[in-house]
Amino acid sequence: MGLISEAEAFPKIQARLDKVDPNNQKVVHVFKLKIQQNGAIVKTMMLDLVKIKFYEGDEEAECTLVLDDALLNDIVFKRTDGMEELKDGRLVVEGNVELLMKLKEALSGPPPS
Repeated sequence: MGLISEAEAFPKIQARLDKVDPNNQKVVHVFKLKIQQNGAIVKTMMLDLVKIKFYEGDEEAECTLVLDDALLNDIVFKRTDGMEELKDGRLVVEGNVELLMKLKEALSGPPPS
């Protein structure tokens, strides 16, 4: 089964990164997304806000998010809030939890159309 997020969330994340001004970026951290289906990690993506890149990989990160494929889509499209999902246990954060708020700031944009 393919990932919902590959077709929907990944392009939206990349589109947001394409709008980042490298000379005026406020968030300069590296995040890892461990994407699950049925409890198993099926894809690991790197969101490097230092180099402004989003790619498949499993490198060192300051903050790692472990979440279900559908939940990633819901967060990216603002159908749910990552902080609420963290409190409810549907989102697991490894490393610096405070960076979750910075990630939200970095990826915030206009509501989906």
